[in-house]
Amino acid sequence: MIERKIYKPRCSDCEFHMCYSETIPKKVKGAFLKYGCRYCTGGKRIREFKRSDPKVYVPSWCPRIKQPAVLRIYCFKDENVRFLQLMLRSDGIEHGPYEFEYALRYEGHANLTASAFLEMTEQQTPSDILGMKLHGKEVVEIDDGIVPYCFYLVEPFIVRSIYFNGEKARKNRLEDSQDEKES
Repeated sequence: MIERKIYKPRCSDCEFHMCYSETIPKKVKGAFLKYGCRYCTGGKRIREFKRSDPKVYVPSWCPRIKQPAVLRIYCFKDENVRFLQLMLRSDGIEHGPYEFEYALRYEGHANLTASAFLEMTEQQTPSDILGMKLHGKEVVEIDDGIVPYCFYLVEPFIVRSIYFNGEKARKNRLEDSQDEKES
């Protein structure tokens, strides 16, 4: 399982970031594009970066930012996958989380960033931080609109930042919920 580092997002990684490099100004979507200026084409209108905006990192006015961030929790999609994981673990084979084995269990809002969540897990359990019961082998996703970060709960106290495609996991249907069986 490859661990993922959490970086501050940059505009240069965004598909909507544009630096106009032609010498002749051109009007596009109601804005005059000037040589050497940076633009964001992500919203309804093209927006020019101001001098006071960050040169590298995402500005606060970015149209892709979600405030507050979206919190998603994924668990095993059925008991067969849970049993397979248990069998592999008993044989000593560590099996990482794959998108086709998980389904969305909860979707809501988180008032913290991915980096803040990872820092807080050093002192508290993820269940205490998020205010809900979490089980081992679940995946927590915090999506701020720019970059979704996923965290794998190896045990209720051990958290790892991982690469996980939440879009594929959201296509799966949750068949047997462990919360329904406990009630």
